[in-house]
Amino acid sequence: MNNRMFTNKLWATAVLACSLTTASAFAQSAALGGVSGVVRDNQGAVVPNASVTVINTGTGAKRELTTDGDGHYVATFLQPGQYEVIVTAAGFGKLDQKNVTVTVGVTNTVDAALPAASVATDVTVTTDSAVLDVDKTDVSQTVSEHVVANLPVNGRRFDNFVLLTPNVAPDGNTGLLSFRGISGLYNTNLVDGANNNQAFFSEARGRAIGAPYVFPIDAIKEFQAASSGYSAEFGQAAGGVINAITKSGTNSFHGTAYEYYRTPGYNALDAFSKSQKLYTQPVKVQHQFGVSVGGPIIKDKLFFHAVYDGYRRINPITYTSTYNTSTQNIGQLVALCDGRTSGYLTRGNTIYPSTIPNISLAQCQQAVTFATSSLLGTFARNTTQDIYLPRLDYQLSSKTHLSASFLFENLKQPNGYNSSPTVSNGSITQNGAINFHERFLFVNAETAINSNTANVVHFQWSRDLETAGTNTGGPANNLTNLYAYGETSALPRGAFPDEHRWQITDIVSKTIGKHTAKVGVDVNLIHEQIANLFGGNGQFNYSNSSAEYNFASWIQDVYQVNGGRHYNSFSQTADPITGIGADDFWNKNLDVFAQDDWKITPKLMLSMGVRYDVQLVPQPDKPNTANPVALAATQTINTDYHMFAPRFGFSWNPQDGTVVRGGYGIFYGLTSNSLWYTLRRENGVYQQQFSTPTVTVNAYGNAIAGTPAGQPNVPLQQPTGYASYAPQGGIPAFLPPGPAPKNLVTGTAITPVNPGLPSSAIGVRGASPNFLNPYTHSFDLAVEQQLPFHTTLTIGYVGTRGMRLPIYVDSNVDPTSAINRTYQLTNATGQVSTFSFPYYTKRLYTSTTSVLTGYSDVNSWYHSGVFSVRKPFANGFEVLANYTWARTMDAGQSGAPNGTFNGTDSPIIPFAQGHRQGRGAEYARSDIDQRGRFVGTLLYKTNFKLGNRYAAYAANGWQIAGTVTAQTGFPITGFINGSITSQLNGDGGISGAQVTSGTGYRVPDVIARRNGFTGPGVHNTDMRISREFPIWREMRLELSAEAFNIANHRNILAVNTSAYSYTAPTTAASPTSCAATNTGGCFAPYSLFYTPTSTSSTIYGSRQLQLLGRLYF
Repeated sequence: MNNRMFTNKLWATAVLACSLTTASAFAQSAALGGVSGVVRDNQGAVVPNASVTVINTGTGAKRELTTDGDGHYVATFLQPGQYEVIVTAAGFGKLDQKNVTVTVGVTNTVDAALPAASVATDVTVTTDSAVLDVDKTDVSQTVSEHVVANLPVNGRRFDNFVLLTPNVAPDGNTGLLSFRGISGLYNTNLVDGANNNQAFFSEARGRAIGAPYVFPIDAIKEFQAASSGYSAEFGQAAGGVINAITKSGTNSFHGTAYEYYRTPGYNALDAFSKSQKLYTQPVKVQHQFGVSVGGPIIKDKLFFHAVYDGYRRINPITYTSTYNTSTQNIGQLVALCDGRTSGYLTRGNTIYPSTIPNISLAQCQQAVTFATSSLLGTFARNTTQDIYLPRLDYQLSSKTHLSASFLFENLKQPNGYNSSPTVSNGSITQNGAINFHERFLFVNAETAINSNTANVVHFQWSRDLETAGTNTGGPANNLTNLYAYGETSALPRGAFPDEHRWQITDIVSKTIGKHTAKVGVDVNLIHEQIANLFGGNGQFNYSNSSAEYNFASWIQDVYQVNGGRHYNSFSQTADPITGIGADDFWNKNLDVFAQDDWKITPKLMLSMGVRYDVQLVPQPDKPNTANPVALAATQTINTDYHMFAPRFGFSWNPQDGTVVRGGYGIFYGLTSNSLWYTLRRENGVYQQQFSTPTVTVNAYGNAIAGTPAGQPNVPLQQPTGYASYAPQGGIPAFLPPGPAPKNLVTGTAITPVNPGLPSSAIGVRGASPNFLNPYTHSFDLAVEQQLPFHTTLTIGYVGTRGMRLPIYVDSNVDPTSAINRTYQLTNATGQVSTFSFPYYTKRLYTSTTSVLTGYSDVNSWYHSGVFSVRKPFANGFEVLANYTWARTMDAGQSGAPNGTFNGTDSPIIPFAQGHRQGRGAEYARSDIDQRGRFVGTLLYKTNFKLGNRYAAYAANGWQIAGTVTAQTGFPITGFINGSITSQLNGDGGISGAQVTSGTGYRVPDVIARRNGFTGPGVHNTDMRISREFPIWREMRLELSAEAFNIANHRNILAVNTSAYSYTAPTTAASPTSCAATNTGGCFAPYSLFYTPTSTSSTIYGSRQLQLLGRLYF
């Protein structure tokens, strides 16, 4: 640690010294671009004191500059768009360069060779956009307005275009993105220079599994995706940066009106649902419609641009059970209750008695009908979203430009809490309606102080409010490998979050000779208000390996027969202080940076910078003092005051048409506010989770002896008087609170009671007092070569060393309490062997159960080779093709869908025992290790020169655009099907000391390493064909048809990950013999492992056709 701190400070001192003696100007800029160049005469000598006028041809805005003694000029902080550069000097003619394109995050090089005054008075040059950026030092690609407007993208979410770029991979199936093998939780999303991240979940606002999108594509002009080596101006990201800008008005009135339409008649059935005999489509009907219009209010002075976007979608959600296969289904479980004294229900080698004591055939039929008709199947989910985004631009003077925009978004979606198209082993009762309210105000000011100094100020105020109701009351009932019903633990959500952000950024750029320097400061003040009591209504678990056992145990509890309890475990959370799991705190993110870009020679650019960040969160007010372990995990939020991030890059142009670029930098990520909420509120003081010890229920549900009756529809009511069915108290209250609990099978209302079950000690969540923010060392090297036909080829390498990535384990386990247990293992060929594994039996302190503690000690490696071919749009063609070969290894970095709160991969051994030992033994392929990914795009527009006007009309105006994606599968961890009894309440798994984020407990290494299997890959082709019809003057109509997954390729996007079944020793009717001498139990291959569970996601799915019309005026 000390060596790293010393190295960072040494870098910082060196770079700051360089910045003070010189300065920099070619660095990226948030929401802005620039123009720079050198003015020479026709003999190649530099021309000092030349006048340079940079004119925005859309708005008429001018920037007046003067070249320095080296003939150099820089215009920073320009609005992206089309420009004209006029150069004059005493004794020379005028040079007028037109069609200069400024793009976001890029400084365009526009050199000038002035003609002699005696040769010509004026020279006008119409330039093409440079295909090779000789001064770029970072690894990034700009997605142009032309690509955004014309490529098909499923859902029209602008950041999905980032998947076109290299070193990017999907992080799960929700739409989150991983840059350089780092979780999607550590990216930064910028719009108009303002931070567009939600701090609570560490995603772009609206979330990947929430709103379809927040910023409509018609509001986005262009954006840049940077994966490595980016400027010190950009921070708070250990992964990548998305830098976008919205459209603005010009001196010309212009606009579009559009409608995108999908209907069932055009679309294919979901392949997995079809295999379950559920004939439905992920999207039945979808309308995306709106209008955007812009123009002048006062010519050359005041401009407007406004967008309205409406979204209506009927996208049903399908609930299935992995028990339903071609050979069995839930309906056959009635045979367990037929009362016969002979005859059996057979599943392979497993035989189940056909009589459950005191359960009639009619009752069994009622329970089965409840499951098949009320829980499973396809249910309506209709989405309504409206977005308004007006923007004003005001040219206050020739030196100052102001802009302001306000986004207003409302989203309503019944059954939208679970956004997946298909859910396995759940039910519609565990869903709820979501409501999002987004309000953003962005204000920007760019000022040219003089010819070599400029300033930009970004300001935002925003509110991000997300709520979710619940379809049913509690408690939840989870039957492994069958279904689940009742209120899910996460609902309802009164405010999750209600997040307000105030941000102000001030950046000054100054050019001195061959240097352009930037210094800046950024202040982000984030106010979090949370209301969510996770698990407030209780949860019963039936988690035997046998689905039939689970059904037989559950049905006895449903009808309250045979005494005792038949579930494996029960848990419920109470909040005696706020009542609703409320929190209210401020997160203050502060940073400063300095950046120097030094044009050493016309062929060599150096970029140096340093950045300092700090994330300030208030300390917990009520730590858990039950024991030293709980206190250590809940007493301290460790503020990292050492986040110095030096960065260095170079660009070398050894010959015309060739650029070599590379760099190194340190990049810090921010810890999500959800973790701080967990430490502050889910600490066993505010929120207290009670649970009954995990027990083994035998064969078909014999009662656990010696315990009072406690049925799954009678929640445990704590002595505090907390009412489980309606969390209340505190402000704001839940809206709605959710219905009162009832027996959903019989429909009988029930009253919460305390059944007298002994409550265990309370579970605790927190983080180590040494927990720190993650960071990465990133390094890259690339060669870009210009080819004929305005095309470039790039071959590059990107490497990343991820440091201090989080992992969460139970720290209240006694490491000396391990005993060796022996297990019987039957492999896939039927061979039987035994193995031993440590099993932990004691806690360090019995006053609490698990103390789920965050440690920042997971490291990762990412190596990639990239091949890119790029041809910007010209002569009717645009091509972009990227292939990334990559390898990502880590010791349990959690992918973004499960990485917030205390979400993690679950290490089998929870202790840090050194290199490749304990938690270190988890080192293997990362969850986001994608070995190969190819994405190719093509845009072609017909423009034939035909003599016959009718033939020209028929042949021209057509455009074809498409994207082809081919990617290898992500790794899969094999999990255990069935429950291993743990001596440590709250834990489980083969070591008895594992925690889980809901994914389950993995098999030991003797069976398979973590991520030891590879999932299916994806092959997808999206196409669009369109035709424009001129109407009058500039008015025209475009009609198009789009197809997503046009070949209807069956992409398997999720599989059953239960690799081996576990059976407790001496269990009757087990799949294989399990002798009593094998004290640990038996493992055997699970027949449903790797079988598909989903073929749809927010990005990919079955073929979807979409018709669209767009009117340009």
